[in-house]
Amino acid sequence: MLENPGAVAYGFEPTYKMVRRILIPTLESKYLLGNPVGSNPLVLSYHRSDGYLQLIEGQTFWFGSLEEPEYAEGANVDVIWIDEAQYIRRFAESQDVALRRPRGSGKLSLDITQSIITNSPPPLLPKCRLYDFYENPKTRNPDSKVYRWSMLDNDYLSKQYKQEILATHYGSLAKRFIDGLFVPVGTGSFDFDSTIHEITQAREGSIRSIAYGVDFGWTNPSAIIAVGFDGDNRAFILDEFYQNRCQTETLIEELKLMQEKHGEGKIICDRSEPQTIDMFRRAGLNAGADDSKLIHQVGVTQGSFLTQQ
Repeated sequence: MLENPGAVAYGFEPTYKMVRRILIPTLESKYLLGNPVGSNPLVLSYHRSDGYLQLIEGQTFWFGSLEEPEYAEGANVDVIWIDEAQYIRRFAESQDVALRRPRGSGKLSLDITQSIITNSPPPLLPKCRLYDFYENPKTRNPDSKVYRWSMLDNDYLSKQYKQEILATHYGSLAKRFIDGLFVPVGTGSFDFDSTIHEITQAREGSIRSIAYGVDFGWTNPSAIIAVGFDGDNRAFILDEFYQNRCQTETLIEELKLMQEKHGEGKIICDRSEPQTIDMFRRAGLNAGADDSKLIHQVGVTQGSFLTQQ
């Protein structure tokens, strides 16, 4: 935008809470515009509550959330950017809007229209929109480009943080969150083994019940997994969430989004944090502590959730 006076761009996070928690703090951080933003010599005006800022040569950057694809509709823009795309509830429809909206604002003599998506690669399931659009050699958009960085190349992360991640992420999980690669699964306990694990999709309408598992963590990430069971009691991994330093409010939000998508079900939680489970219940979630022993948990996870996936 700095190279193109008059450019108009729109940036999206999946939810309004993520705009407040991620995008606005990033704009106001010392690594970008600083706080107060209005004192930055490149900024003409900053309207936090209205969701836009203007730069000194007439550039405008709008920002907001993308709970619904229609939120991306509106006037033509030069650049549209979507962050954390995998967490958008209706990503395929939202991306379609984002792809057709950058038709040029009419304020530039140079055509710079483009859409940009930033994301850690989601697990490579039977159908992965991001992989199919950007990397699948059979289906990728030939005009798209992929820029990949390793977490280890991030100069703003401390050496201690990198060491913690290296110590706790391995196998396919490391490939996703450290190397930024698409891989078949992203579980924290088991690598994908094609001799015993199977990638398949549940037949439409075959899921009879849903269960959710929650593992609490901080330096070691928190995790949510949604599991659907068909009429023959076969288990299908439908969705996952995996993030370190994750606040309870974020876990509640992600669980509610999963339930909107897959349906309500019992939420079985790591028993190490009864206070967090109580917060889940107060938020209207059907949550309870797992009363089995860890060795039983591992057996059930490997036997029911993975080998019969």
